[in-house]
Formats: sequence, C-alpha cells, structure tokens
Amino acid sequence: EYGGDVVKWGTTHLVENARACHDACAAMRDATPRPCNVWVFCPAAGGCAGGREPRGACWLKHQPRPENPTGPADAPDNPWTSGSMAAPADVRGERGVHKRFHVVVTTNANPYQAWQVRTMHYWYLKQKAKQDPRDGQMGGFTRVLHDQPDGLMDEIPTCVVDRLDDEMGFVVLSRPNAFKQFFEKCPEIEEDYILMAEPDHLYLRPLDNLMNGRTPAAFPFFYIEPAKFPTLVRRFMGDVTITDADLAAMDPIGSSPVFIHKDDLRKIAPTWHDVTVKIKRDPEANKEWGWVLEMYGYTIASWLSGVRHDLRPKLQAQPPWDKSVSDFYILHFTYGNDYDLDGTFTPGKMGKWRFDKRTWTQGAPEKNLTRPPAGMDNELVRFLVDAVNEASASLPHWDDPTGMKR
Repeated sequence: EYGGDVVKWGTTHLVENARACHDACAAMRDATPRPCNVWVFCPAAGGCAGGREPRGACWLKHQPRPENPTGPADAPDNPWTSGSMAAPADVRGERGVHKRFHVVVTTNANPYQAWQVRTMHYWYLKQKAKQDPRDGQMGGFTRVLHDQPDGLMDEIPTCVVDRLDDEMGFVVLSRPNAFKQFFEKCPEIEEDYILMAEPDHLYLRPLDNLMNGRTPAAFPFFYIEPAKFPTLVRRFMGDVTITDADLAAMDPIGSSPVFIHKDDLRKIAPTWHDVTVKIKRDPEANKEWGWVLEMYGYTIASWLSGVRHDLRPKLQAQPPWDKSVSDFYILHFTYGNDYDLDGTFTPGKMGKWRFDKRTWTQGAPEKNLTRPPAGMDNELVRFLVDAVNEASASLPHWDDPTGMKR
C-alpha cells in the first residue's frame, strides 16, 4: 500500500479495476501543485482497510521518489494493489568484494541492550558463514560501547568510547557522539563501507551492500517527514537556505539501517551530533519530534554535509506490520507483537501471546520462549521467536547478558 501525499481521495473515487486507477493517475501526472505519480487500488469484494474502504477505491498520490515508492507491506486486512508511474530504480547494489562493509552498532552497558546485541551478533555471524566465500560482502563487526567496559568485550568486537556527560534523559543522544568518536578513538577498519545498525536487528539472509556507486542506501521511515516541519527544519540549517522543494527531497530516514562510505559518515558524524543536541535543547523541536529527534538530526546533518541517500524499502522488515520474510534482509523487532491464543492479531491490545522486547529490560528473555499460536500467520514473528530461542540455546551464560557475573 504505497503512501504519499493525497492527490485524489480514493474513498469517493471509485473505478472498475487497477488499469483504470493507473490511467486516472496518468491523467494527473502534470497536475499542480501536486502531480500524481503513485496509485493505490482496492480490488477486494469486501473492501480494504478492514472494510473501511470500498471495492474500487482508487487513491491517487504523490511521492518525492516514485522510482522507489514506499509504503507498508503485508498490512493485515489491506489487500491493496499499488503502482508507480516511474520506472523502478535499481535497488540491488553492486556485487564484489570492493563493496565489503563493516557493521557498526552502538550500545550502552545494560542488560536490555546486551541480550539484544548478543542475539544480533550471533545471527550476523551465522549469515556471514553462509555467504559466498569469494564475493561475500559481509565484513567485520564493531560494537561501539558508550559506557564503561562490560563482560562482552571478548565475545563481541568492541570499542569503548565516552558517554555524553548530559544525555538530558534521552540515552539515544549518545548515539551520534558514539559514531563521532568511532572515527576519533577506534581502530581504523579495513572496509570502505559501513552498515550503521542497532541492537534490535536480526539478519534474515546473507547481506548484500545495497549501494550503487558512492551513494548511501537507507531504509525509509514513513514518520520522518521533513516537509511537514518547515519552520523546525530551517531552524537547524544555520545559514543554509532550503526551499520547499528541498524539504520535499530530504531523505525520510534515520541513522539505521544505513549503508554508507566511511568517509561520508566521518564527515556527517560531528554535524549529526551537534544538530541532535541542539534539537534536544529546543523545547518546540523536542516536543514535536520526541523519540525520533536523533533521526531528524541525522537527516538534517546529511543534507548539510551534502550527502543524499537512495531508499531501500526492502532493507528492513518491521513485524507485526510486515508479515513475510519475502526479500527483506533485516528484521527490526522494535514493535510489540500481540496475538490471541487462536493466532488472531490484536493491535493496540495486549495479547494472550506476545513478544515485546521491552518485557526484558532488566535481564535476558528466558530460554525456550513459547512459540506463537499455530493459527498465527506472521512468518516474521515466528522467525523472531525462533531466532531468540536459537541464540539463547547456543550462547554461553545467557542469563548474564552483560557478562558482569562471570
């Protein structure tokens, strides 16, 4: 279901089939002020969006980058058909060892992040072992620990950097500073490319570098919308003039997952740190952007540094909203997953069966977690639970995630 700014509302714009919806978009390709470049059609007899949208609903929309359109995939009860008026972009990246990358993940030393990064590292090594031994692009792995040394130093390659003196109650504020220090204090990596990552990532298959040329490749987030906050964005642009067209073209991304050349990240990191701290100290921006303010900091810093990103919607799946492994590379388990015991999805309601990483803030999950109900149809949620169970069965001292009791 492709997203975008609405050109024509579909609830009252009913057509016979997907071809008619495509043709309606084509007829408005030159419309002002917002031309149609993507369309969304409801073919289901019972309607879409849980019956709220009638059969034949044809939504005409505009996206800044229709060659690589974005929108939720596998959404429950949303049997939409979508299309773009632009030829699809090449999202495969370049093959070859010259594009080998190094994973860099930032954490602090607490049990909550420790069990996640242990699971992440376990699955990175497992998928790396499956890659082509000659042309595989998965390289080294570094945990940048913005905290005191912990007991995982021998298990996971780690570089210790300084934590911010004042995180202002927002621990993620240390993330840009950690990347800045990565280039100042950590050993130089041999790879030219970096995959910026987070502890709640699992790897679904051997990973390819999805960059074409020197242009970074990043996962787009639907809730990062610079064009909707022109006053705030311009406030952090310094002396740089930015037009409305520039705002629409800004990357709708955060700092992870992102493939990027290390020299470009080296250039962005200090500005990213400075901008993010300024955003946090600005009452209006802090209130408006909240928990995603660091993501806006990265987007703004990238623009100020002259670095633009290609979008890769298939880089990352986010269950429960995504359901099938499909051709995703990374599973991001940031959301809670709630189901009744018959397997019915219960969004917004705590399920009788659930997996939510926040359940285990003080220690690692117990071993052999109960698998989802047999009637549950989300392949990614099933993979997630099995992946954590496999890691907990394979890694030593699972009940001591930070390694401080050993």
